[in-house]
Amino acid sequence: MNRPTIEQQQQAMDRLDLARAAYHAKHYDQALGHIRRAVELDPNNVNARVLQARVYLKQNRPNLAMSALNAHDKAAPEMADVPEVSMLRAEALAGSGFDRIARGQLQKLAAQLPDDVRPYRMLSGLYLKLNQFNEAIGSLRDVVRLSPSDQASTRLLSDLLQERDPQEGIDLLLAGQADTQEPGVLLRAARQCRGLDRLRDADELYGTLLNIRPDDVGVLLESGRLSDEMGEDTTALRRIEKAVSIPGDHTAEAIKALSLVHTHAGRFRLAALSCWKAVRLSAHNGEAWAGLAVNAQACGRSGLADRALAMLNRCTGSRQRQKHLAAYWQHAAAPLAMEAGLEDAPPDHAGQTTFQTLLKQATHTLAEVTSDYPLRADAHYHLAICHHFLDDPTEANIHNDQALAINPRYDAALRLAEQIEDHLAHAA
Repeated sequence: MNRPTIEQQQQAMDRLDLARAAYHAKHYDQALGHIRRAVELDPNNVNARVLQARVYLKQNRPNLAMSALNAHDKAAPEMADVPEVSMLRAEALAGSGFDRIARGQLQKLAAQLPDDVRPYRMLSGLYLKLNQFNEAIGSLRDVVRLSPSDQASTRLLSDLLQERDPQEGIDLLLAGQADTQEPGVLLRAARQCRGLDRLRDADELYGTLLNIRPDDVGVLLESGRLSDEMGEDTTALRRIEKAVSIPGDHTAEAIKALSLVHTHAGRFRLAALSCWKAVRLSAHNGEAWAGLAVNAQACGRSGLADRALAMLNRCTGSRQRQKHLAAYWQHAAAPLAMEAGLEDAPPDHAGQTTFQTLLKQATHTLAEVTSDYPLRADAHYHLAICHHFLDDPTEANIHNDQALAINPRYDAALRLAEQIEDHLAHAA
């Protein structure tokens, strides 16, 4: 083949300039037309072959990209292993289904270019495709190290770490959200913190979310339930009542959440009222009828409780009915136990066995509740009160400390801690 003249080489360069402009404008067919003309003018133009491979990869035609790279290697074998060509070859191999060959190519590139993020990005994708999750985590760590602003890789790494090291995963996500107010990131971090029992961190993240989206019903309900779980009754009421006030398909769910907040606090009349509102929205809502029956019974409205049970029998089967009632009685157990145990004032002298019997019954019930719901600060607090009145400061301290560990701002538990200390001081 005759060697191209200088004029032909110049014309080929001009065509390549046009091809690059078309490539960046995403006019790929037009770019290929210019490239073909450049190759006709200068068959050994390696830049034309590299750009041709790029265009074919953008068009998802990896086999043609490999052909362009083979032509490049034939024209300039000494340039076959330059990083730019090696990266394109690895991408073409992966696109053609030769994942393991592409993986080897990228591993070599990563070793040659330890500060180049591109091989690690491609490797992480290949490892995930091959279900090699530990290797994917390693590559994503390098991506995040080399490109800290890559939030997508940070989130993906955090997700992969949820199984292997969930604490590291959430720390990574929390560290990354310092400079962002992206609601999706904050919500994911809040949910992961809650899953790891980092309730205070979760509550703070929900608070930040509500500053950004104060009327987001989903966040209001999630954060309200969390506040209820932590024993922060006022905050739980504020959030869930706001969710109830916002019209939408969530109303029944929000009313149920509100009824549970009232039940946990022993406000059985208000809880029953919430359940009544729920059954007015849907006469076949078995959960709401069960809640109405339990809360009505708890506040002494036995007639209303009987009517609610009758309606529950109509709209549910026996197993479903038992499930609904058992669930609501569990929610009501702690406040009912305290109500029964503290009806009388604490005795001034020994021998009032009726009160002690009630306290012991309440202690037994509350112990079961804390076993079933270990993260309920209010149940631990009420159990601590029982032990305090039974003159068992060790157990009282243990359960009160657990309540404070779940919610360090639990005012009633802080006051009880002082009372226990005073009791111990006087006893000494």
